[in-house]
Amino acid sequence: MNITKKVVDDVNIVLSLDIEKADYAEAVEKQIKETRKKVQMPGFRKGMVPASLVKRMYGTQIVIDEVNKLINDSMYKYIADNKLNVLGEPMVAQDQKPVDFANEENFTVSFDIAIAPEFSLTVDKSVKVPYYNIKVNDEMIDNQVKAYQTQYGEYVNAETASQDDVIKGDIAELDADGNIKEGGILYEGTTVYPRYMKSDDEKAKFEGAKKFSSVDFNPAAAYDNNVNELASLLGKKKEKVEGLTSNFRFTINEINHHEPAQLNEEFFKKVFGDECTTEEQFRKTVATQIALQYKSSSDYKFSVDTRKTLIEQVGELKFPEASLKKWLLSKDEKRDAKKLDEDFPKMMEDLTWQLIEEKIVAANDIKISDDDIKAEATGHVQAQMAQYGLTDIPEEYVKQYAEDMVKDEKQRGQLRDSAITRKIMNFVGNAITLEQKEVTFEEFQKLLA
Repeated sequence: MNITKKVVDDVNIVLSLDIEKADYAEAVEKQIKETRKKVQMPGFRKGMVPASLVKRMYGTQIVIDEVNKLINDSMYKYIADNKLNVLGEPMVAQDQKPVDFANEENFTVSFDIAIAPEFSLTVDKSVKVPYYNIKVNDEMIDNQVKAYQTQYGEYVNAETASQDDVIKGDIAELDADGNIKEGGILYEGTTVYPRYMKSDDEKAKFEGAKKFSSVDFNPAAAYDNNVNELASLLGKKKEKVEGLTSNFRFTINEINHHEPAQLNEEFFKKVFGDECTTEEQFRKTVATQIALQYKSSSDYKFSVDTRKTLIEQVGELKFPEASLKKWLLSKDEKRDAKKLDEDFPKMMEDLTWQLIEEKIVAANDIKISDDDIKAEATGHVQAQMAQYGLTDIPEEYVKQYAEDMVKDEKQRGQLRDSAITRKIMNFVGNAITLEQKEVTFEEFQKLLA
């Protein structure tokens, strides 16, 4: 087989494969023998159908299959051997004539191939990107301490209700005169959470209410006619409470008031372990925790700014627009050509960044190992747990969750992409000049806007 390359322009080539019968004949004969072993036909035992008959019945399709394999293997070997950076996939050339496999033995097939544009890239100390460090102040620490006190607090019985309490009791529907309605809705042992009410007026009715007293309120107004909330409160199916506008009397049987945890050694150890025993240590640990959380935000902003800086350095690349659009439309028949035209500039920006990443990886021999993927999974698990304030999860549980993520094929691919991006950013961060800047959280938020 002979393969020739025709250069159309800097980003488009045509590969032509001249195929002769000798290139595929042996593979076809072998496949005919394999097919003969499996064919069942009346009048013949399995595997005993004459080869000539098998060839007459299945020969053309076998030739097509084997030629397609030959084309695919040969073309991708040529691409790999010649280090062609192909975008998308090879497409059958527009001027390719159909091949008559039943009558032609020698033929030429051609493919249009989109090639990534060449560009130069500088990643050294001459490149400057800002890195924003977010200040951790006393207010942030105070708020996080209060959040931990709430999380580790407990409910205690109270005599007087507040809007933040959990209030249990019995509820009864009222008539227009404010009396308990005969045949109306009655439900014993329900629970009211004033803090979740949408109406401030209805919520305020529970403020200062005493145990064993009654509160008249309007559930529909309190919960903004949310049938799920009303059904739960009144112990009825959703269809039974739709359109309900009645007032109800809630008789309080129990008030559970949430008491935040006290700032003492027991609390400090419960949150951060035995090494944290004083309020000073506790606040320092909280400050460190906040700083780590903000670092991920700073790293994200750095990655955005780095991407913008390097894309601007590379400039607008010439892409094989027509070939790429043709390929994208062929991959998804439902894709709208007009919408593709609208999205194409952003897609090319993303592709530019992908090519920049590939160049950095290749130039600096950056590799990803299984250990890197496992570390990425562990980091994801720990970050997710931290969002819910779970900082003391046993190591074996974190390890198990991470292993489960790695086993999932889709998640493993995402973890690998995340790990390679992290390695690229680590490399770039060490190679270029970081202009350190300290900002408040409010200033940082404006930078992200």
